[in-house]
Amino acid sequence: MVRSGKGRIAPISIFFLLYISRIVVSLTSVQSVTAGNMSTDVAVSCIMAMVLELLLSIPAILCCVKKKNPFDIKWIKWFYIAYFIYLTGVNISRFSYFASSVINPETSAWVFSLLIAVCVAYASQLGIEGISRFSGFAFVLIVATIIVGLLFNLKNYNEINLYPIIVNDKQTIFKNVLYMTSSSTEIPILLCLTKKVSKSPVKAYALSVACAFITTFLLLLFINATMGDAAKLNDFPVYTLFQMAKIGLFERLDAFLISFWIFGIFLKAVLLIYCASSNVESKKTNVKYIAFTTIGLAIAVFFTEFLSKGNSSIWMYIIPYLIFCLIIPLLTLVFKKRNLGDELLENF
Repeated sequence: MVRSGKGRIAPISIFFLLYISRIVVSLTSVQSVTAGNMSTDVAVSCIMAMVLELLLSIPAILCCVKKKNPFDIKWIKWFYIAYFIYLTGVNISRFSYFASSVINPETSAWVFSLLIAVCVAYASQLGIEGISRFSGFAFVLIVATIIVGLLFNLKNYNEINLYPIIVNDKQTIFKNVLYMTSSSTEIPILLCLTKKVSKSPVKAYALSVACAFITTFLLLLFINATMGDAAKLNDFPVYTLFQMAKIGLFERLDAFLISFWIFGIFLKAVLLIYCASSNVESKKTNVKYIAFTTIGLAIAVFFTEFLSKGNSSIWMYIIPYLIFCLIIPLLTLVFKKRNLGDELLENF
């Protein structure tokens, strides 16, 4: 591990954090970020979304390079804090929906939301160094599980199931690209943490986006190749994919997927609450972590209890994404003066 100094982390940690942040979206209800039928063109949309994500990241990347950070503007910073809390609620709701559907259907979704919220409120207070150390551990477990799951599904892989490649219409394919792109939290996290990284995090960011999308592409490809038309009937096709993978006495790998995915979604929620809290100066440090997590919990309960899965609109994701990941960084890049204080921080 690269030594980065107290309160700072190495670029490799940014890679781990952002890769996990992206990949956990796909490990359970991948259909929550897709539209239409599960088919090969969804995998193609994933690659298109990767290209679009990197292109839309250019203003944020230039903000990091030119030392023009929207988080240096106090009133803008509060909007990002609200966005991080909102994203926390969205991700906790995805966890609780999956957990109440698969792990224990007899338990209400809000119970799982409460359990993870309590853990998040505590762990987010450990600081960026503690979070980054856990990210390396979680990254190894998640990637190893995915590799093993794909390898032991090779016997079920049938290329015939990939045809026809295009099933959904052009409008649905476009929606899939937008869904996958707007389900990103990486850009605001990059902007928030850039000052806490010992070196430029740009390469680590771009690599994490590329690797996460390629991993998702492989998962979608295997889903369609192994399940064929049956993939359309699954709310959690990745989970089903791991049920199909058998290793001798272990039988199915779905238990491993659930365990390591919980690590990932927990880490992502912790990171989001940390990013929100680190931008608020308060003498009572614990209060802000607990308060922000509680608000995130309320949002999660609203999503799981009052908003059905089919009623979530693409605009609930794409509009905040465009505002916080593209428009604000672009305006900051154009109108904000360079923060010369960052140069002193880099040499500290």
